[in-house]
Amino acid sequence: MAADKVPILTVSALATNGRITTADSDLARGAQAPPHYHTDFSESFTLVSGGMTIYTSPDLTEANLVPQELEVGKKVTIPPNTLHSFIIPKEHTKVKVEFSPGSIGFEKTFLIMKGMQDEGIYEEFGSMKSEMGPVFYAMMGELTNTVFVGEAKERVDALYAVKGAEIEAKKQELIARYASDEQHKRAAGVP
Repeated sequence: MAADKVPILTVSALATNGRITTADSDLARGAQAPPHYHTDFSESFTLVSGGMTIYTSPDLTEANLVPQELEVGKKVTIPPNTLHSFIIPKEHTKVKVEFSPGSIGFEKTFLIMKGMQDEGIYEEFGSMKSEMGPVFYAMMGELTNTVFVGEAKERVDALYAVKGAEIEAKKQELIARYASDEQHKRAAGVP
């Protein structure tokens, strides 16, 4: 399976008075996100090419997740506090993602991922099979206002119980290295 490419920030909350954040994502076949929700923003997906199935639940129960295949060009919005997940079932996929209001945390996460990729260390952190993978994913979940449920929540909670200080230290280190306020402003194209 091919690796996903790091999402590219296309519109920053810094440039829109906090209204929106948008990014272009390039996802490999098999890419997926476990069931989760966000409390601070809606998340919209617009399929550009390929295929993507989004699962949403009318409540916060995994058993009630219902699939919806995205259609090219049709925007699907997941409101705040709505349980959802996704999978890229068959083919390489491109999708535009929008967060409303904008998400500085997601933007900083994209910058961290890009910086790590540029330095050739993303694979070390980006794989759940690596030693740092679970720490990185827990940190990203925190930055992106991602609230996991079920098995994913149990894993993240257990990890925080054992490595909470390490997760926080790694988050602060990576923000300082790749996503400082100055770096963020430059990436957003704002003075």
